[in-house]
Amino acid sequence: MLRAASFSRFSFSLHIPSFLVPYVFPFRFPSCSCSMSSLHSHSELTSPRHVDEAVDSFTRMLSMRRPPSIIQFNQILGSLAKTHHFPTAISLFQQFQARGIAPSIVTLNILINCCCGMGRITPAFSTLAKIFRMGFQPDTITLNTLVKGLCLCGNVEKALHFHDRVLAHGFQFDQVTYGILINGLCKTGHTSAAIQLLRKIPQYGIAPDVVMYNAIIDSLCKVTFVSDAFHLYFEMLAKGVSPDVITYTTLIYGLCLAGQLKEAIDLLNHMMLKNISPNVRTYNTLIDGLCKEGNIKDAKSVLAVMTKDAVEPTVVTYNCLMDGYCLVNELNKAKYIFDTMAQIGMAPDIQSYNIIINGLCKIKLMDDALNLFEEMRRKNLVPNTVTYSTLIDGLGKSRRISCASKLLVEMYNKGQPANIITYNSLLDGMFNIKQVDKALMLFNQMKKSGIDPNIRTYNVLIDGLCKGGRLTDAKEIFQSLSIKSYRPNVRTYTIMINGLCKEGLFEEALALMSKMEDNGCLPNAVTFEIVIRALFEKGENDMAEKLLREMIARGLLNG
Repeated sequence: MLRAASFSRFSFSLHIPSFLVPYVFPFRFPSCSCSMSSLHSHSELTSPRHVDEAVDSFTRMLSMRRPPSIIQFNQILGSLAKTHHFPTAISLFQQFQARGIAPSIVTLNILINCCCGMGRITPAFSTLAKIFRMGFQPDTITLNTLVKGLCLCGNVEKALHFHDRVLAHGFQFDQVTYGILINGLCKTGHTSAAIQLLRKIPQYGIAPDVVMYNAIIDSLCKVTFVSDAFHLYFEMLAKGVSPDVITYTTLIYGLCLAGQLKEAIDLLNHMMLKNISPNVRTYNTLIDGLCKEGNIKDAKSVLAVMTKDAVEPTVVTYNCLMDGYCLVNELNKAKYIFDTMAQIGMAPDIQSYNIIINGLCKIKLMDDALNLFEEMRRKNLVPNTVTYSTLIDGLGKSRRISCASKLLVEMYNKGQPANIITYNSLLDGMFNIKQVDKALMLFNQMKKSGIDPNIRTYNVLIDGLCKGGRLTDAKEIFQSLSIKSYRPNVRTYTIMINGLCKEGLFEEALALMSKMEDNGCLPNAVTFEIVIRALFEKGENDMAEKLLREMIARGLLNG
């Protein structure tokens, strides 16, 4: 990749329009690791050999006594940019410039795209200034590329500021621009601002289109604001903006996320009546939603419709079904689908293996799970953090701590980072077989590796210490939670109360039960049952019966 110094020749000292100065000098924009894959999706250079051929052609053209038209140079540069060979395109442009060949506005637009694609926003704006220097006027492609570059690098606020400055100087934007800005706002969690912009753009002479509505509907559905999403959907219809397959797929996703599966199926039928054909993503979204609710029967019905409509199921489709079967404890049917995939020439992916491994771990068929793990590796599929964490959890629950610990070491050796879920599983397994000291060592190792404990970690820790006869240590950790800004949940309190009851410390247990309510954490049925049982066992029948009546009054036990 070219270094920053390679862009120095894009700078110049001639007049720059005043509104561009903040974007070019000083260099304010840091480089970023954003992907510009959505700027250009067309692919022409499909292999390294094609890239080499393109570079050779470009070099030959440069060496000609009378170089060909700028159009031919642009075709090669454009192909390199579209296939994300940005450093190569920039290197060729520098050779092109050194040869003294004048670029066109198209050439400079390609260069801006490459700079943005590498996250080099400052050189992109320097190239915009070069456009003015050469007497060109930036077109909508120039401006949209810059706006998208800023948005994809997380600089949406700067993109909006640039829009305002450019608009104030008489330049025009189009629907694509506002689609980019609205999408950028939604992707950074500023959905309300995106809606405000949608309301504002008609004053610029731009009509909102389906792309803009889809971006906002998607953002709303992801946080289950489904009614707001449908409000926008009906607004689209009222304004004559036709919803497309993306609109309906997004709304179906939102309904599934909100558990409104009947409405999701109805919407699928509605879009088909409107002659909008569901695509594989639409079907997969609905199948996944149904499977997550354990509704395999309807999921299979949707699959039948999908097949009837000649939409080919994908690995994702089968993964959704396998996950659904595992959820309803029908591992054999999930495994049948897994085996069938290979028979029909569809290779299971990492997710497929993870689903079946998880299903096997749940019923403690650990040898089968480990065999599948080895099969993955034989097929050159690289196990990920989920694979390792699932196996470690299953091995821990099967009391095979030595094997689980070896997998944790292997994770690090293979470059797969363990996460808090991995550590929580192994800690729980260690405490379950009373390896208290080893568990505490692992806890300290986890913190040293930069992974912060969560409340689930502390629940495991406190429970393990209580069951391991180290109530004093458990109490110290519990009392330290508020100092560390952790909010104990009902399980945390219940674990601590259970530990106190086991040691016969009923007054402390009742005091803690009262304190948890004062702290806004209501005891649940398990909390009451632990204390009531302990009181009955001690012969404190009056107090136990009093708590039992209170439990019934709160609706935690049927009278």
